[in-house]
Amino acid sequence: MSLGNIVLAGSRSVSTAANQKPVGPIEFIEAPWGLNMKLYPVQRVIIKAHYGIELDDTIPFTVTDWRKQNPRQMTEKTYLEYLYSEGRCNIKTVVPGKGRRQMLLSVGRRSGKTAISACIAASETYKLILKGDPQSYYGISASNVIQLIAIATDKDQAGLLYQEVSGHYRGCSFFAPYTANNTQTYAKFQTPKDIERYGTYSDDQGAKATIKVTFRSCIAKGLRGAGNIVIVLDEVAHFTDAGQSSAEAVYDAVVPSAAAYSPKDPNDKMVSIGDVESRVILISSPLGKQGLFYKMFQIGMAGGPASEDMLCIQAPTWEVNPSIDSRELERNFLKNPTVFYTEFGGEFTDRTRGWIERAADLVACINPE
Repeated sequence: MSLGNIVLAGSRSVSTAANQKPVGPIEFIEAPWGLNMKLYPVQRVIIKAHYGIELDDTIPFTVTDWRKQNPRQMTEKTYLEYLYSEGRCNIKTVVPGKGRRQMLLSVGRRSGKTAISACIAASETYKLILKGDPQSYYGISASNVIQLIAIATDKDQAGLLYQEVSGHYRGCSFFAPYTANNTQTYAKFQTPKDIERYGTYSDDQGAKATIKVTFRSCIAKGLRGAGNIVIVLDEVAHFTDAGQSSAEAVYDAVVPSAAAYSPKDPNDKMVSIGDVESRVILISSPLGKQGLFYKMFQIGMAGGPASEDMLCIQAPTWEVNPSIDSRELERNFLKNPTVFYTEFGGEFTDRTRGWIERAADLVACINPE
């Protein structure tokens, strides 16, 4: 079903949307009236750290190795500390209220990274609508479209994220009265102010809508111009190495467009009264120790002023998505251990990486005489 054909029951009143206080992203994602999606514990940690939400330190969950062995009980708080101690995260704790709006996730395949990005995109769309008049809030022209964009290696890859986001829009009744026209490459939503100015799209299909969700392939020259409040570079480590499709060219073309989205003084739109609220998400299974993704990850892990607004997390598939069958992981490990730790372990590796995991496996091959 295309996004423009969404028909949902129980929608909320348009007239009251701008007066509602938005709930946090975790509540919105998991609430029955929201996305009604159950997050895995590590997915919750990732989203909470991104938004600066206090981590839980009371409810334990189990973390194992890829064989489903060596179980360890952790809470959200101790898991982040564990990542930090292993050099797999650039922050040890979450300071409540201090989000990290640029997030780099080096996570394994089938870990649910597309789901994480889709949840964030839907949550940010929800927040924009509840602002009532987001253009005024950010001090930009009333006619300016605020865009959320996913960029991937090709249209098919980017379309996977778009399909997941549009599925959230279909399943959440909140979005029904604001949904406007769409094509196979974008969807538009009206804000309450759009409806006040131009009427509803359901009554007039020419009515303007100023929130746009779209996806594009990684060609830099086609990405300039639009203002983007959410930017997702999906599988960015696998963008081509040179030219207009390189990760560097795409990043330089699209990320500066996010700088305008800070709240402005209602009496003087030239004066910012808060931090920039846009989000830039670089998410990928790694390709190796090269390229923009690795470079940006190293900047974040190094600390210092350049990393103050960055969240870097490296986590394997089996930690982020514990539902993955260990037998499937074992088959991939036996085929090529080095590729396994890159594709499923989310590790930045090179060709000389050692593949022996357990000391006992090596000792068993040694003749002590």
